[in-house]
Amino acid sequence: MYWQVIVLNILELAACVVGFLYWRKVKDSYWRWFPVYLAMIVLIEVTAEYFLYEQRNPEVNLGIYQYFGIPLEFLFFYWLFYRYFDQKNRWPLYSAAIYIACWLLDIFYLGHLSLYFESVSYGAGTILLLILLFQFFMQFTRSNDVLNYRSSMMFWVALGIILFYMGSLPFYELRNTLHRMDKKFFYVYWYIQFGLNYLMYILFALSFIWGKPK
Repeated sequence: MYWQVIVLNILELAACVVGFLYWRKVKDSYWRWFPVYLAMIVLIEVTAEYFLYEQRNPEVNLGIYQYFGIPLEFLFFYWLFYRYFDQKNRWPLYSAAIYIACWLLDIFYLGHLSLYFESVSYGAGTILLLILLFQFFMQFTRSNDVLNYRSSMMFWVALGIILFYMGSLPFYELRNTLHRMDKKFFYVYWYIQFGLNYLMYILFALSFIWGKPK
């Protein structure tokens, strides 16, 4: 197993554990579902890696991410923004609907074209997520919350999301092509996206330590 994957699993688990350690702080808000989400991510990741590295079954590994892991990530973050915006902003709902439509398109019509995973739905999901992040930071910087950014859970979570998803989007959109045509550059970017992923989960952990639920 790649050591990069092990480090990622450790950081995912650490963020999850920190979330439950600070459960009393978040248990009366919608943030109580964040540690649960992180626990599900850890379970999905470890299960997928078991089938890839122990069972040598990349098809099951791929299916776990395609049908559970990646959709869970996008839909949870859309829901999180929906709750943060006090359900007044409908963009999270539109984003979820568009993503699901693209995901179904990938599964039923374009899946045979992908080498690893559905690039169309992943790209659409990331772009929609970045739109929500832009809306968040615009609202955040125009409010008094910016003066107490350290205590904003959503600030740390959004910062982690934007660093990983914006930084890794070119890699995931070109992943199939790079793997076929330029494996050297593929693995360089592969390591970079791991670093961004590490940083995202570190910031998730800080959101529990420093932040206060809205």
